[in-house]
Amino acid sequence: MDSADTPDGQPAPTPEEDHRLTAEELAFLLRDPAERARDAERAARSNRSRTERRASDPDYAERLRAGDRERQRRRRMRDAIGRPEPQEVPAVPLPDLSEAQAAERLAAHLDRSASAQAAQLRRQPDRIRLYAEAFVAYRTLSSAGARPTRGALATLLKSRFGRSLTPSQVQKLRDHVEGFAMPGGPWEEAASPARRKGAAKADMRRHASRAGKA
Repeated sequence: MDSADTPDGQPAPTPEEDHRLTAEELAFLLRDPAERARDAERAARSNRSRTERRASDPDYAERLRAGDRERQRRRRMRDAIGRPEPQEVPAVPLPDLSEAQAAERLAAHLDRSASAQAAQLRRQPDRIRLYAEAFVAYRTLSSAGARPTRGALATLLKSRFGRSLTPSQVQKLRDHVEGFAMPGGPWEEAASPARRKGAAKADMRRHASRAGKA
């Protein structure tokens, strides 16, 4: 085989051939500058029109955002091909409460709080009801121990409570449910009777031990 040949037996390209432009590259370079300017102006007008309509038409703006989210979702799916599955995030434990009980606990918690946010929420009973519905949805979906996804929460809130929410609204709801379940919050999971009994026995043993050393 000639040293100038490629492994498949074809002649190796010359330096001139290596730098030869493709048909697409040639077409781009040979385009009329005036035509390129017209295309740029059309694109600018389209962008201005889209921006103005987005500002004046909330439905149109939401459709654009939905399209952006869908494109981002597809891009993340493409990027995730071949990567290991992410670890499952555990759910925040919630007490066994009905929707009404969850709302009552939250309202009582807000009544005791002096924060500006609590004062604002006290004047919005529908918001409190929404949080209670999110509590029920979160607890229902987390029965297997995994943190509910935004999509699953949105679907259950729609089918069970008739709530149509955007992904960002569902994200905030999930964050609030988990925040209210933190220690000191209205939905903190109470210790079970067995755990309370065990803790009381441990306290008695510690007390007896200190008395014996006295």
